Amino acid sequence: MRTSVLSLGAVVLLTLADCTDKGNGAASGGSSSSSAGATYSAGTGSSASALNSAGTSSSAGATNSAGSSSSAGATNNGGTSSSAGATGAAGGTTITGGSMATGGASSTGGSGASGGPPASAGSSGGPATAPTYQGPCDLLTGGCAEAYSVTRAMTASYKGPLFQLGLAADKNAKTLDIGQTAAHTADMTTWSAYCGGSASKCVVSKIYAQIHTGSNDLLPAIWAAPWGPNCSAGGYTCAAKFTIESTTNLPILTTVAPQEYALSGDNFATGVTGGSKAIGLMYNGRPVPNTVYCCGVFGITHKYNAEDVFGTDFMVALAYGWRDPNGCCIAVNCGKNNSYCVGAEEEENNDLFDYGSSPVDNALVVTQFDPAANAVITFMNGKQVLSHSPPKAKINAGTAIHLGGGGDLSQPDPVLMREAFITNALMSASNVTALKANSEAFYPTLKFP
Repeated sequence: MRTSVLSLGAVVLLTLADCTDKGNGAASGGSSSSSAGATYSAGTGSSASALNSAGTSSSAGATNSAGSSSSAGATNNGGTSSSAGATGAAGGTTITGGSMATGGASSTGGSGASGGPPASAGSSGGPATAPTYQGPCDLLTGGCAEAYSVTRAMTASYKGPLFQLGLAADKNAKTLDIGQTAAHTADMTTWSAYCGGSASKCVVSKIYAQIHTGSNDLLPAIWAAPWGPNCSAGGYTCAAKFTIESTTNLPILTTVAPQEYALSGDNFATGVTGGSKAIGLMYNGRPVPNTVYCCGVFGITHKYNAEDVFGTDFMVALAYGWRDPNGCCIAVNCGKNNSYCVGAEEEENNDLFDYGSSPVDNALVVTQFDPAANAVITFMNGKQVLSHSPPKAKINAGTAIHLGGGGDLSQPDPVLMREAFITNALMSASNVTALKANSEAFYPTLKFP
């Protein structure tokens, strides 16, 4: 197994002593939601003085005047969906992570919002209002083919949980779904009680698909990849530690070998076309100054145990330096040993752009394949940095979705990821500009230079 040196900067990284469970039983994909156990709700369903449009609302048929809202204690407005029935270890239970409401105000009627905190009341003395929430996928005409985030809803219509936590020491224990607040952001009120006050006791046991829910959920790898690692012990062997980013106080998916994710059974994804058709990828995270990479951080690929064929991967490459002085057939290598690079990994070929020896704090990467122009096009933080025709490989991408493990789920491939999505159509330059503005509005403490 290769080793990986990870510099996290301002990230609060809470390291697990041992994420490999040694208990009895094997979980499928690391998820421990029970198909037979009971499902419990940790919240109360109270909406705590939230406002809907027109200033009055009722969740149980009763309407209250003066802008108050009644939920009768039984309304679960998204983010509280149960994971019961999900694939996982038999006998487990799933806790739903609390109420959607956070006590903040919300309303309809605004435009162009990123889903940030509600606006204050206007000078006319009316009720507090907030712009209409827009996730990244809402900015695209055709929407997303698939989307994931550990911080927020990628589209306003998604009301389910963002990800699931498991206990690192017990793969058969109940799991906890992390849902959304009324502002569509990750509900951070429930994890501490579940994790015993320490994030280091928890792992990310599932990342929920927000477009094709269920079939495209990402689970920790459970296979022995041909180039390593060996995740065949199952459970949480290759699950990422639960990490909270200090600059946002929101989760950030943090993988350090051997931690990686794929669909259950490494199946091909629902709703993703792949092949030689138009492909769009967006990845929002932080570059990692690690000179050992294999291969792309996120994208669509062949199955982990399929033969390596040029062009069967199309993944975001976000790398640093060289693996060795002569390069390597399977590694992502920048042009210099002290350079950061960005682009596309295409299975043993890479279309890359070196963007300097100093890291950017945050990277919002859009990498696309345009079949009409037969070109790979990459944007970095809103600016186009690469257009290469023809690509290094003839693109014929599979539709298995891999995160943090390259096409054959081989490590090391460290990621610090907030969110990512896939499209079956090209994004315009104006789309990319809008995505950057949306991210800057939702993450006001971050810069995307």
